[in-house]
Amino acid sequence: MRWRDRVAVLFFPQGTLLSVAALMLFFTHLSVFASDVHNFCFTHHYDRMSFHYTVLLMFSHVISICWAAMGSLYAEMTDDKSLRCFALTILMLNGAMFFSRLSLEFLAIQYREESH
Repeated sequence: MRWRDRVAVLFFPQGTLLSVAALMLFFTHLSVFASDVHNFCFTHHYDRMSFHYTVLLMFSHVISICWAAMGSLYAEMTDDKSLRCFALTILMLNGAMFFSRLSLEFLAIQYREESH
């Protein structure tokens, strides 16, 4: 075990590191999603949306959901109800963000500028 792993174990209770990492990815996805909704609905600057990074964003969403699910499984093994609630909330938020992002992609598909 490296010293960085030991520091992470010291600061977070057992099983919460994956949930905290999923929470950080959620906030990143939320900021990108808010920017895209603003560009799509309010300013109509479709060229400023994150179309070029759709594959990367969807992959990142899937990784975030997997981390949240693993953190939720670790939390289910503990007896701490607040930890379980936190982990399940992060899992549900990441799932909702994934489907919101997917819906926005399908709504904005006709505004993409494809260059082949």
